[in-house]
Amino acid sequence: MPILTFLSEAQALHNPPAEYLHGHAVPFFESPQRAERIESALTAAGLIDKHVPVTMDAHIIAETHDPAMVDYLRDLSTNSQQIIRNDFAIYGMADTLKGDEYYYESIFPAQMIAPRISDQKSFIYDNTSPVGQGTWTAALSAASAAFAGADALLNGVNQAYALCRPPGHHAGRAAMGGYCYLNNAAIAANSLRNTGCVAIIDVDYHHGNGTQDIFWNDSQVLYVSLHADPAVDYPYYTGYTDENTPSNLNLPLPFGTTEQDYLGALATAFSAIQSFGPMYLVVSLGFDIYKGDPMGRFAIDVPFFEELGARLAGIGLPTLYVQEGGYNIDQLGNMAVNFFKGVERGRNAASTG
Repeated sequence: MPILTFLSEAQALHNPPAEYLHGHAVPFFESPQRAERIESALTAAGLIDKHVPVTMDAHIIAETHDPAMVDYLRDLSTNSQQIIRNDFAIYGMADTLKGDEYYYESIFPAQMIAPRISDQKSFIYDNTSPVGQGTWTAALSAASAAFAGADALLNGVNQAYALCRPPGHHAGRAAMGGYCYLNNAAIAANSLRNTGCVAIIDVDYHHGNGTQDIFWNDSQVLYVSLHADPAVDYPYYTGYTDENTPSNLNLPLPFGTTEQDYLGALATAFSAIQSFGPMYLVVSLGFDIYKGDPMGRFAIDVPFFEELGARLAGIGLPTLYVQEGGYNIDQLGNMAVNFFKGVERGRNAASTG
């Protein structure tokens, strides 16, 4: 059965030309092609029931993010070209601009203290989240897809998918970074928590520092994250086990984590979710745990995603899958197809078990 999927073409309006690594321009991995490849593969496999979400009211975002950060993002996006021209005018270079530039933050927060993001001096904490004139519309469209997915669960749908980009789990209450501007999964969870407790399980390769920040010590939302050891990979300053609380469980994993090792950590995550007793499940879905992902270092192959989907759906809760990372363009579609085949298998097993 096709999965109810929310996706807006407006997400493609955010398309930075590059990111910067030690002073050099490198490819911007978080491209519109990511969602296009996933949608195309799921359509060909008959696994997607696509709907365009209604754009959410921006004031709803204030339940999740500091309104000042939201205003900053919207205003920076709207005025990005003039702001950039003003900066380049200092060097007498304003006339060299093409008019489709992206603003790259150069003044970062003064303090980044784990596990909370505190004492912010800027709302953007690294230069992997540039802002252009289409960024606000794209980010709002992605958040709207997640919000629509949550609404579908509230109206009785058992499984839904928000095919979001840009992703969201690195966006905290008052901070943007790691390709993320608005925390799509957190916005969905905040919508669902009005009727009952919610568990978020984050299976992206990187720790969702933003989600942890938003729900830190929130008794109604459990955040569980399986991710690369932050001692050796992004975001470095959060995701450690000494940050665990009754509502926050970090399960860091080493480079080379095998499929069996991952399933063992997943069992620990499921035990915590079962003990918490949520009414809804939100999955921050990352395909960057794949062994061929340019940003990943796990030993997990494409077929494994079917088992992952089956086990997540097998929990038996109304579930919203929210797309996060995954940057191997050639394999994204195959991973998505395997995953949602597994979701269908797990859903059937849960309904008959």
